[in-house]
Formats: sequence, C-alpha cells, structure tokens
Amino acid sequence: MTGLIIKDWKLLKRQGRYYGIVVALACVLSLSGSQNFSSFITTYLTFMITMFAFSSFNYDDFDNGMLFLMALPSGRHDYVKAKYVFSILLITGGWILGVLLHLTLFTFRFSLADYLEILPSEPVYLLLCLIYIGFAFPLLMKYGAEKGRNLAFIGLGILAAAVYLIAKTGVRLPALLLTFDRLLQTSPLTALVILTAGCILVLWISCLLSMRIMEKKEF
Repeated sequence: MTGLIIKDWKLLKRQGRYYGIVVALACVLSLSGSQNFSSFITTYLTFMITMFAFSSFNYDDFDNGMLFLMALPSGRHDYVKAKYVFSILLITGGWILGVLLHLTLFTFRFSLADYLEILPSEPVYLLLCLIYIGFAFPLLMKYGAEKGRNLAFIGLGILAAAVYLIAKTGVRLPALLLTFDRLLQTSPLTALVILTAGCILVLWISCLLSMRIMEKKEF
C-alpha cells in the first residue's frame, strides 16, 4: 500500500507549477477581498487539493494502467485503502497550508484577535471536503475517472443549487440541520466533534463500498 501512495505522490508532483499558481491566486484574492471574504483562501485551497486527489484516478486509467495495478501483489483492497489514505493526507496538507496562509494574511491585514473568532469554522472546510470524497470515490471506482468525476460534480452542483434555492426562497431547513446550525453558533467545539464523527463514518462506509465495487469490477 505504501508503494501505491508513493506512486500517486510522484505523479501529482508533476503538477507542481499548477500548485504554485493556485496558491498565488488564492493569496492575491485573499489580500484584495474584505474581512469576510478572506476565508476564501482556506476554502479554495482545500477544494482545489481535493480536485488534485481526483486527478490521481486519471493517471491510473491512462493506457490501461488499472489492468497493471490490479495485477500487482498488493491487490484490490490495498489499492482502495491507498487511495483513501493518500487523498486524506493530501487534502489535510492542503487545508493546513490554507489555514497557515489565512492566519498570516489575515493577521497582516486585520488582527490576530479577529482571526481567533473565525478559527473554529476552519476545520469545517476540511471535513466537508473529506465527506465529499467519501461520496465521490465509490463513483470513481465504479464508473472510471471521467464518468465518475462528472457524476460527482453533478451531485455537488445539485447540492449547491438546492442550498442556494433554500437560502433565496426562505424554505425552512429540516430540524436536524437547524439544530446543528444553532449548535455551531453556541458550541462550535461540540459541533465539530459531531461533524468529525460523521465524516469518519462516511469515509469508513465509503471505503468498504469501494472495496466491494473493486472486487466485482472486471478490467
């Protein structure tokens, strides 16, 4: 499994220049935006790194690469585990970079005290991206990189449209979401613990489902 993680890392290192462009763009936008907009750097970097994790599937599908990978002694289960471990480490690393840049730029423009007020919301971006790969990875395993990614984006688009319509039309949110929103305002630490537990559960179920998909998949 370690070899598969190293393989993904070496492949993604080829996009090093693109990483630099993404970080530079995030810094410029964060410096030019308002105080409320400054958190964009964390959300942007975390989401873009999540997209990099998706791109590792493209490399695997290229030139019948999956057929070769499935013939390795590591087996299909280790392939699935490596994808999840690599993606979690990659996304967490991108999030940490985003938080550090956000802290530095926010303190430079405003104040450390103001940043500490929004600090509890920072882990939410990481957890939401990890939950997203929990839903997306089984699709990528089943349908391949291109089709699976398109389905994952469509699902994300539908969710974003639903949230937008709810916000615009004033439709009452389900009681569970309202309770969580109030909890996030009154006790952010408790809300983060609950969201973290939900994230771990989603990733665990997703990993098991991906293993079953890969067991039955023919190449």
